[in-house]
Amino acid sequence: AGSTSSGGSGGAPSALFALPLYRKPAFPGFYQIVQVSEQEVLDFLFELRKNGHGELLGGFMTKELPSKIADNDSEHPSSLAGGTEKGSSLAHTQGQGLRRDAGRVNSTAELEEVGTVLQVVNLTQYPNIAGGQVVVMPQRRVRRTRVVSEPSPNIALATVGIEHLAEPEVPQDNSDVKALHMETIATMKELLKTSFLYKEQFEQVIKFYDLDHPIKLADLVAGMSLAQRADLQAVLVESDLVERLRKVLMIVKKDLEFARLQSHVKSQVEERVTKEQKRLMLMEQMRQIKKELGIEKDDKQSLITQFQDAIKDKTLPEEASKVIDAEIAKLGTLEPSSSEFNVCRTYLEWLTCLPWGKCEEENKDIAKAEHILNEDHYGLEDVKERILEHIAVSFLKESVQGKIMCLVGPPGVGKTSIGKSIARSLDRKFYRFSVGGMHDVAELRGHRRTYVGAMPGKLIQCLKITQTSNPVILIDEIDKLGRDYRGDPSSAFLEILDPEQNNAFRDHYLDVPVDLSRALFVCTANTADTIPGPLLDRMEVIRIAGYVFEEKKAIANQYLIPQTAETSGIGTDRLDLQDEALSKMISDYAREAGVRHLRQLLEKVSRKVALSVVRGKPSADGADGAEEKESQENQADKEIEKTLITVDNLTKYIGQPLHYSEQLYASGKTPPGVVMGLAWTSMGGATLFVEARGRLPKSWAARGGISLEGLIRPPDWAPPIADDAKPGFGGISGSMKVTGQLGSVMNESSTISLTYARLFVRELDPTNTFLDEAHVHLNVPEGATPKDGPSAGVTMASALVSLALDRPLRPNLAMTGELTLTGKVLKVGGIKEKVIAARREGIRTLLLPKHNEADYSELKEYLRAGLTAHFIDHFDDIYSLAFDEDQVAALPFKPRGLPVVSVSTPLAPSPG
Repeated sequence: AGSTSSGGSGGAPSALFALPLYRKPAFPGFYQIVQVSEQEVLDFLFELRKNGHGELLGGFMTKELPSKIADNDSEHPSSLAGGTEKGSSLAHTQGQGLRRDAGRVNSTAELEEVGTVLQVVNLTQYPNIAGGQVVVMPQRRVRRTRVVSEPSPNIALATVGIEHLAEPEVPQDNSDVKALHMETIATMKELLKTSFLYKEQFEQVIKFYDLDHPIKLADLVAGMSLAQRADLQAVLVESDLVERLRKVLMIVKKDLEFARLQSHVKSQVEERVTKEQKRLMLMEQMRQIKKELGIEKDDKQSLITQFQDAIKDKTLPEEASKVIDAEIAKLGTLEPSSSEFNVCRTYLEWLTCLPWGKCEEENKDIAKAEHILNEDHYGLEDVKERILEHIAVSFLKESVQGKIMCLVGPPGVGKTSIGKSIARSLDRKFYRFSVGGMHDVAELRGHRRTYVGAMPGKLIQCLKITQTSNPVILIDEIDKLGRDYRGDPSSAFLEILDPEQNNAFRDHYLDVPVDLSRALFVCTANTADTIPGPLLDRMEVIRIAGYVFEEKKAIANQYLIPQTAETSGIGTDRLDLQDEALSKMISDYAREAGVRHLRQLLEKVSRKVALSVVRGKPSADGADGAEEKESQENQADKEIEKTLITVDNLTKYIGQPLHYSEQLYASGKTPPGVVMGLAWTSMGGATLFVEARGRLPKSWAARGGISLEGLIRPPDWAPPIADDAKPGFGGISGSMKVTGQLGSVMNESSTISLTYARLFVRELDPTNTFLDEAHVHLNVPEGATPKDGPSAGVTMASALVSLALDRPLRPNLAMTGELTLTGKVLKVGGIKEKVIAARREGIRTLLLPKHNEADYSELKEYLRAGLTAHFIDHFDDIYSLAFDEDQVAALPFKPRGLPVVSVSTPLAPSPG
């Protein structure tokens, strides 16, 4: 029956004609109607049936939906309760248009491997159009094993060999199967309540189906579902019962969510239409009532009066005044029901609500402003002094001034919060918005009024909210501006932050000049490197380097501890944080430049203390009066007890230390070839080590030398003298490998350092050709951290010279500076951050570029306390100062740079 041969158990056919199914696979157990639009396929099926061979077919879904089927064809449910519904289904199909469920393919490679044996129940030819329908009963799952014959012009269907797939057995006491079975039934019942389509199908099929059988339930749900073809095929293929039930449950869950969404959208639309009709009816009735009572007032005229009153006491520029008058006149000619009326009305609302010519009276009391700034923040003297200068200028000029400042510093140093303090000290309104990741210029300049939903930019919104022309505007994260096809916001800021242009700023929406010159702009950034040069040139940059140990300690005692104690509800009378514990918290847990993490640690301590206080509070529920009174007295005694935080129990509250010393060598003494440098990062200053190791080639042994690994040399070792060993000359066969995730600039610095170190060592000792012959490996530890910049030049050169001489540098010494090929040491940036990092690691001697002497002298005395800084102009002086003169040879010539300037600062008491 439908097979080219028979075999297997029970005479089951081993080969069947394969009927390609386009839209979904056939699941065993209930009748399905398959629409066949291709007449040749239907004729072939009729011919098979006529010859007595068309009772069984193999139903296999195509791997891809054929391109000949239109994308907008709607899928109709094809399940039937029984063969008695064929007539009504036919009429329905002809009314809706023929749907293509099956047809022919060019090759069996287009079919899935797993399908179903289909028992053909009935064939029907459509009377007026080509094609017809086939009523089938899927029986069991089968797998394609071989191709007997491909489709041909004379034979519409392919013949494939099959093997029958056994259904999984249902375990009796499997909790997963039971749970999935019950959940599927529950979800299906919920779906039937939501979707009428599923309910109609289910009521037809349930009469012939056993829902207590998990396998049959899975096939029923999958057969009724409108899920994706791939999901349904996965259910058909799955042989594991638990996994099959899981996939079916996911399918029915998705169907339920989709049915709920349809129901929700339908109810929303109906509700909206009902509300709108009701509103229109009531508005019309109200209009008629007002007309009958003679109290009708023209809404248009009241709006015009409102706009005129809004600008009565404001000083408008001439252009803005003309535009407002023209728009008011235009509004009077428009009908309230027109769309242009609402556009004109919104435009006038924005124009009339701006504070034209209105400025807040600025604070001119220097002492009051200074007190407010010191009350909110510790340190930040540069920012505070700049604000006091601004107040002084405004006082002398007797006018309100605007300015543009940019605070640059690592996270957590108070850049954003200082903006609020500036506004409070000046008695100005405050407005903040962040531009981090901003791509759209319309956020700043506004949208053109021709767009639907157009609105002004952030600056016009700021003036509307603050209702003053001289607010303090904080522009956060200006170093993280984006740029894409919608525009470049940094270019828009060129006008906004230019004192010569922002007095006539034009927003795209308003299209009238607005004066921003009286606003005080305060920008914040973590680094100035990513800010475009023309934009950075318009701002007054104030750098905030971060806080040292002493400053953090003072900030914690004066601000953070009282604030966290109050916000956590314990108050200062229940918490006693000892000074040693606070010092350990700062040095071992919160080593970053700012104090944000320190605040988080203090909040964590306060929360744990609050929890211990609440846990220790006895309950008085159910106690008599005497017991309750005694409990309250005991509680009063407990409330005055303080929780003592010491060094010993600190880990109980905040865990193990997060930071240890960045020094690779605790004693401060480094081996030959290892030098400590100083670096600047966006998170503050940091120390880094440069390691140099060398390996001589085996050819040295042939020349009378010895092959060396690393720095292991005998005490009396001396390099062999090469034939061509002359000062500054000789054959160079050595190489250098650089690691540590260094950037291009730092890689160039390493090359310059090697070139100069070779020349310098030859100048010291013409017989020392170690750097010329050796294979050198230069490494900067912490390879996961990207590093770049020119300031490690002298550090790398010192490491290479130390390697060549096999002599270590002095202990507790760090250096920074850019090196040239001639040995000059050039100026670098971030001196304050680097000094802070050196103090944190206990460094006492610094070698800095000569031209950074002014930067170092500007530092506060407590930052320089206990440090000795040598300002170097040439590498010759680094050699003299970094190496112990008893261990290395003296320079055979006079130092070639300017004289060294040394500055020693004695220890001083900590601030605060």
